[in-house]
Amino acid sequence: MFNAAIKSTLLCAALLLVSCDSGQKEEATALYKNAEALYNAHMYDSTLSVLDSLYKRYPAETDLIKQGMHLMAQSQEQISIAGIAKADSVIAVNAPIVQEIAKHFIVVKNPDLVENYRIYKTLKNNPLINRTGLEPRVDDNGNIYLVSLLQGRAINHTMLRITASDGSSAETASVPFDDAQNYRFTNDGITNEMVTFHADQCNEFCEFIADNADKQLKLEFVGKSTYHMTLPQALKEAIAQSYAYSVAIQAGMKAESEKLYYNKRLEVAKKQIEQTRPQS
Repeated sequence: MFNAAIKSTLLCAALLLVSCDSGQKEEATALYKNAEALYNAHMYDSTLSVLDSLYKRYPAETDLIKQGMHLMAQSQEQISIAGIAKADSVIAVNAPIVQEIAKHFIVVKNPDLVENYRIYKTLKNNPLINRTGLEPRVDDNGNIYLVSLLQGRAINHTMLRITASDGSSAETASVPFDDAQNYRFTNDGITNEMVTFHADQCNEFCEFIADNADKQLKLEFVGKSTYHMTLPQALKEAIAQSYAYSVAIQAGMKAESEKLYYNKRLEVAKKQIEQTRPQS
């Protein structure tokens, strides 16, 4: 009688295990079918997400996981193809914009600097060293940066503020005096304060000017006190064009980088498709 009870218990356990295995296989199969449906609907990111759930929840379902690896590689292939197409579209649209804007810029080569920079043509005959004001520059990587010069006033300025007639405004980051990025000198007895604001320190400031170039703008040099002036129309245009040039260059460079990334991803996906292809 004791042996009969044990046999009965073991039989129930075995039946329960078979039932559990059967239930898990059905769930895993349903999940894989869902991934297939998403792939056929061109929802490739969602396909990858469902397949990831399949691998994590049902690692014992090796046959389905093998099928899923093939489907995942196919999804990666389609994502890569779409990424390349999108990058090509951005490059095609952006390239003529860069070429057109570039006509209005000149390259400044300075042996004292590590790399060249570009300035708007109208600034060529009005160099910053001769005036209080700003000079927008665009480097070889398409980054915009801004150089400020305040002559004849010792306020130790570290930042700039721009204010439109409607009261809206923008500021650069503050650049502390370091005798390099922020430095001071005297020329013919006249004090000069010159500060260079890198792209991450002046991007929003330049964007604000570009967006409000049709308005009267007040420029403030801010330090231990302030000095303000109306931003000349020619300078507003130079900053707006420099900002547009920077945005266009960087958009093209980003698209080129993304195209390279997706091409490599496509190459890997094609290899994985062949490696996971079901044997006939």
